Amino acid sequence: MAPISSERIIQILQTTNEQQSAQIKEQADTIRQLRTLVEELQGTIKTEQMQIVLYEYQLGRSGEYPKAFLEDFSGFLHCDGYSAYKKVTDVTLVCCLAHARRKFFKAIPAEKRKKLKLSDINSEQEVQAPKEISVLIEQKKLPAEVCFAYCNHIFYLEKQYKDLDPEARKEKRLETEVPIWNGFWTYLDSFEARGGSKLQQAVTYAKNHKETLMNYLKDGNCFCSNNAAERKAKSYVQGRKNFLFHDTTDGAKSSAILYSLIETAKENNLNIYRYLYTLLLYMPDYFDSSAGIEALMP
Repeated sequence: MAPISSERIIQILQTTNEQQSAQIKEQADTIRQLRTLVEELQGTIKTEQMQIVLYEYQLGRSGEYPKAFLEDFSGFLHCDGYSAYKKVTDVTLVCCLAHARRKFFKAIPAEKRKKLKLSDINSEQEVQAPKEISVLIEQKKLPAEVCFAYCNHIFYLEKQYKDLDPEARKEKRLETEVPIWNGFWTYLDSFEARGGSKLQQAVTYAKNHKETLMNYLKDGNCFCSNNAAERKAKSYVQGRKNFLFHDTTDGAKSSAILYSLIETAKENNLNIYRYLYTLLLYMPDYFDSSAGIEALMP
């Protein structure tokens, strides 16, 4: 076999580089097409930022799990009153008012509860302006009813402010909601609930989380409840009623990934069927391409 000249080696290398460059360019063009395709599936975005819903499976409910998961995060953390979240460092806990309100709601006798509504910020139903708290007290309403009314008044105002920009929302909150909170805490000290009763449990819960319940007032981007996360948890709960349980840890983790993809797509107004069709069609070709996978994310 004749030896290969140095000129031939250089020629081969140049050809190889040209082929690799063409392949890279073709892949980049395809990735851009995928990104365009995903964007075409997308409707009007609710906010300027993309919405993300992320599920993660863990073996237990210890505070070490959220601490590890949020290790590099700092900022506001919306949550319920579960003590495990106190293990997370460098965050400001924003406790959910809906959880506190629900405890007062359960403390109201059943026949009276039927006439009450748990108003929500994102409800499409028109909500009537709440009665003045002083009127309820004059009517000798039960303490649980009055406390429930205080909470509902906050939700009513939040619904009025939801379309404001964060700074304007914060300003309106400080102007109108702080006096309601002050009245609420004063009222809680004006009566003594029977030991062991549902009302006492509700009062204790609220007082134990006084600071974190009001932390949403610090930033107009925060909300007074974490109902958005609760609704996403409900999606998984509804699915679990059908598949009942996971046989393996890997199965649970896979489920979390699928729910993350689908719920994030829903939050960004994608057509779910078309998105999944696109995902299953193109993803097998991009297992080794992080850019390709990134382009297919909702």
